[in-house]
Amino acid sequence: MRIFLTVLLAACALLSTAAELRLRGEVTDHVTRMPLGEVLVRVYRNGVKEQAFHTGPAGKYNITLERGGEYIIRFSLPDHVTKCYAVDTRGAAWEDDTREVSVDVEMTLFEKVPGVDLSFFDMPMGMARFCPMTGLLKWDAGYEERIRPEVERLMEEVRARREAQPMTAVLQH
Repeated sequence: MRIFLTVLLAACALLSTAAELRLRGEVTDHVTRMPLGEVLVRVYRNGVKEQAFHTGPAGKYNITLERGGEYIIRFSLPDHVTKCYAVDTRGAAWEDDTREVSVDVEMTLFEKVPGVDLSFFDMPMGMARFCPMTGLLKWDAGYEERIRPEVERLMEEVRARREAQPMTAVLQH
């Protein structure tokens, strides 16, 4: 029992003094790469909404993720497809490590297209693991490879629908 309490107290000490991850970036238009302003950013930790804010006109965001959580960062803008990515910050850390590791992550959004089911984008478009002990953020390349074919298929369908829209509008007049 004494060993269990010692381990529990040590774990609590590590949780309270661990490296944190700061994500900062810009939300841009997928086609033009121009900044999108006033994007709603929601941060969920372990399934519970922790914070929500809007980017400014320049589309910039800045989030600090504490160690010990599974995060979803979701970006939405009216008439655009909502997208998100996931970051896992669970793991061991050095005692009294108060570092803050900063990483830039760009998010691109694109306009919704009538008649195209884009609900696939409700899933994270990237998954990362932050190791508090090393301060490294590593993206899951295997996950990205698995979702890439469907993302490419949907983006091709979006492109084809957009190209067909001007022609449809001309024919209707």
